Amino acid sequence: MTCLVGLHQPTCASHAPPDSLYRSQPKQSISAYLGTTGPGLVYNRVLSQSNRLILRIGGQYAAYRQTVRLKAASDSYIQIKPDITIGLALASLKWHPFPKSSFFVTGGVGYTWHPDMRFMLQAENKLDLDGLVMTPEDVGTVDIGFRWHPVVGYLGWGFGRSLPNKRFGVGVEMGVFYLGKPSVNLDYEGFLETTTIDEQVPIVERNLSNYRYLPTLNLTFSYTLTNPGKRTQSVN
Repeated sequence: MTCLVGLHQPTCASHAPPDSLYRSQPKQSISAYLGTTGPGLVYNRVLSQSNRLILRIGGQYAAYRQTVRLKAASDSYIQIKPDITIGLALASLKWHPFPKSSFFVTGGVGYTWHPDMRFMLQAENKLDLDGLVMTPEDVGTVDIGFRWHPVVGYLGWGFGRSLPNKRFGVGVEMGVFYLGKPSVNLDYEGFLETTTIDEQVPIVERNLSNYRYLPTLNLTFSYTLTNPGKRTQSVN
């Protein structure tokens, strides 16, 4: 406040600090993911004043159900109908260990409501296997599934800030999900009923016991959200 003393009563003028001394401190953002585990959307919330620790909540989804035709013999085909779905909700913490670097590490826990992939096999037409001719009814259907635990762990690292300085930002994230040991489920009808294929299921499970990890690579696009009505003085 500045006071001017004249011949009459002193007058005082109040000088407020210019708006340039104040700036909004955003604490949240939205990130879009595009990568090997499908597209996704994540909400980011800053947990520390230094903007180095961030809470992330979001998910990704991808599905593949396109029928594949395999040639088993001359003019004979087998249809494979896959049901591969990645539906994942994830909560994680993201930390920037170096204040002036965009490098980060992250870890969290997720839940998948479709923790399996299935394949149904059936003959499209008659199969001629070296003189052994079988109709689609003779072949029947085979339904095989691989199931993992619905609760998964996640560890990752990458480059890119969840709260970009220029409102928009691009980054890359690499990581791995821990899925647990898979189990195998086999249902069938037709000629396989005359075999002892059920005895092979435990052997297949043992052979797949090391397939507990799912690597992922994502390109991220982040957009910083403002905090209307919340202004703090900047410190130079």
